[in-house]
Amino acid sequence: VVSTSGTYSVTATAANGCTATASSTVSSNTTAPNATLTASNSGTLTCAVPSLTLTATGGTSYTFAGPGILSQNTTSGTAVVNASGVYAVTVTGANGCTATASTQVFSNT
Repeated sequence: VVSTSGTYSVTATAANGCTATASSTVSSNTTAPNATLTASNSGTLTCAVPSLTLTATGGTSYTFAGPGILSQNTTSGTAVVNASGVYAVTVTGANGCTATASTQVFSNT
């Protein structure tokens, strides 16, 4: 098991003294995605706008959390919400790394 990128080699020696060497290069991609989260209507619920769309970007899958999520699309990065409060999204990049972004939704009703 290796945990650092680099080139690794192994040499095997047979009973007769002959040797063989093999090498392998291990690379890493541990860069977290650049997660963003925005709300429609400037993030404010009103009597005329009782729900908002949250839009997340930066990855390939999205998981939303918050007090009033009506629906969410984990592949397109959108969620519809109808309550004020803090909303967060966990964004997963193509390499499996994650990042979190948040936004606040206000109520003016």
